[in-house]
Amino acid sequence: VLRSSSGAELLESAGLKLLLAELLPLCDVVTPNIDEAAILTGLPVTNRDTMRVAAERLHRLGARNVVITGGHLSPAEDLLSIRTHAGFEQQTYSSEQLSSPSTHGTGCAFATAVACGLATGSSLRDAVQAAKGYVFAAIRNAYPVGKGRGPIHHLYRLPKEQR
Repeated sequence: VLRSSSGAELLESAGLKLLLAELLPLCDVVTPNIDEAAILTGLPVTNRDTMRVAAERLHRLGARNVVITGGHLSPAEDLLSIRTHAGFEQQTYSSEQLSSPSTHGTGCAFATAVACGLATGSSLRDAVQAAKGYVFAAIRNAYPVGKGRGPIHHLYRLPKEQR
């Protein structure tokens, strides 16, 4: 997370340089949203074409696999970019854009769901598809709580008596 939901920068420029030089090359998968991809690459990321360019730049910076999430785009679209011996394989995942005040935590939930899918033996493509479905359903099933952006419903699949 590079920026809070309220827009506050959470990583100073020295930390960003260190992240790009030291941490990014160690990651099997990075999952920035379009705003984070713009910060990491220094490029405006506003549509499918600029997502592709940003993913390629992240590969050149050392990232093996990149998933740029574009839930704020219309239509909502994510890009998976896999580094191969021949270059890059890229695939987009489109979905309905939900209008919901309960979107706090979507990026963390998505990244965690991808990691869980990989840990249980799914391919990266399948893990991304399952993570998208999970986050979409967690937004759709969220309870409107508090003021402003509320949390997604991480436990929507559990029976009510177990929540």
